[in-house]
Amino acid sequence: MKAWESIINTAMLGTDKPTPAIADLPEEVVVIANAIDAAATLDKEERYLQKAVVVYNYRQSGFVPFQKNDLPVNKAAEETKLYCTPVAAGVLNTILDEENDQLLQLWLNQCYKAGRLLLPEALPAVLEKAQKDIALRPVVIECSGNRGIWLSKMNPAWNWFCTLADEELWQTGTPAQRAEVLKCLRKNEPVKALEWLQQTWEQENAAGKLELLKAMKVKSNIDDLPWLESLLNEKGQKVKDEALHLLKSIPGSSVIKQYEDLLSQSVSLKKEKALLGLTTKTSIQVKLPPVVDESIYKSGIEKLSGPKSTVTDENYVIYQLISSVPPTFWEKQFEVAPVQVVEYFEKHAPAMVPALANAAAKFEQKNWVPFFLGQSMFYPDFVAMLSAREQEKYLLKALSNDPQNTIAHAIRINDEWGTEFAVAALLKMANWPYEYNRGFFTRYISLIPVGALNHIENITSQQANLQTTWDKTRNHLINLLSLKQQTLKAFNA
Repeated sequence: MKAWESIINTAMLGTDKPTPAIADLPEEVVVIANAIDAAATLDKEERYLQKAVVVYNYRQSGFVPFQKNDLPVNKAAEETKLYCTPVAAGVLNTILDEENDQLLQLWLNQCYKAGRLLLPEALPAVLEKAQKDIALRPVVIECSGNRGIWLSKMNPAWNWFCTLADEELWQTGTPAQRAEVLKCLRKNEPVKALEWLQQTWEQENAAGKLELLKAMKVKSNIDDLPWLESLLNEKGQKVKDEALHLLKSIPGSSVIKQYEDLLSQSVSLKKEKALLGLTTKTSIQVKLPPVVDESIYKSGIEKLSGPKSTVTDENYVIYQLISSVPPTFWEKQFEVAPVQVVEYFEKHAPAMVPALANAAAKFEQKNWVPFFLGQSMFYPDFVAMLSAREQEKYLLKALSNDPQNTIAHAIRINDEWGTEFAVAALLKMANWPYEYNRGFFTRYISLIPVGALNHIENITSQQANLQTTWDKTRNHLINLLSLKQQTLKAFNA
């Protein structure tokens, strides 16, 4: 408004300068301005101030929006699914107020499974959440319906809502989107994913090559070997390192064969006659050959154990090698079944047993896992390879020996804990309420089952001086679990 600009200038420069001209004033203010100018009792300053007050209040009254009657009608298509119930919507509002992304993910998953949609009034808040948390986006799209598609077009920040075909996204998407497409394609069509990457490889920059190569970890297999082996000649060191890392995870690769060749010379099973030839004495001999190819150490095997280590350099090298080859190698090397291989190592080379267990986990040899479960040592990588019942049993055993370390590994599990383990873990957590605080339970509420609600009131800290702190944390946990319970009930009623 030109009149207001003139008033501001006059305030800064003085009333000797021109005040707003009648022609610059809005039509509704002109009559009042003329009356002010006609008042003989007012001086320049008073006239200026009174006009300023009138114009200021006029501005505060707002503006009439521009009218354009020929705009096309733009509205969302009719929904084909039902909206969620008022009860479910109420739980969602509470979760949004709580600002807990884990519970929001649970609510959205339940909504999707029930075939329901978010209420229209909740869409903007949920879309804002998904804008910041990419993991929420797929299920948010599913639960938003046609109104979500319509609304997403109103805000460029929600352009992720409009999905493109994988092939189009692969050709035109951002580096992060292309890497995600490659990961998804690897799950179902690994050969096709490899073909796509090979076709565009030479056009990728160094950073893009690295990120796309990381996506090849998904279902890496023997079909990838020829191409991955060729990448060892790439110019970029980081790309070469990532290719080598992938090769070390695929049985049959050149680097694993090199490790196996060295192990066949370094670890042997000796059977000798004893007691006048009536019995056989078995032992494992562990010793590196006099000459070791230096390329072994360039592939990531460390040559020295370190100044404070109690392990010899030679045994340390062999330990790393055993950890880096599929355990099936030992079936051929010793010509025995897996259970016998483990027994031989336990009896004759116990220091190498953890290395053998590491290899079973690295190469996902599930049939080898049961042979290590009876040992006192806890192997965290086995947890994800066990059934739910075996998993809980294994974690409970480890929890009694090393609670904090066990909990640290248990929070990496994707699936919800069993009630028995959750309660046992909470009993331990109550003794460290500053470590397992409100923030901890906010982050990991998805792991704690609703069944734990029946036990939490009776869980107390063994240290009286920590009880008040634990009480506050426990109340927060009860609130989160109650919201989790309400969510499940809302969609399963």
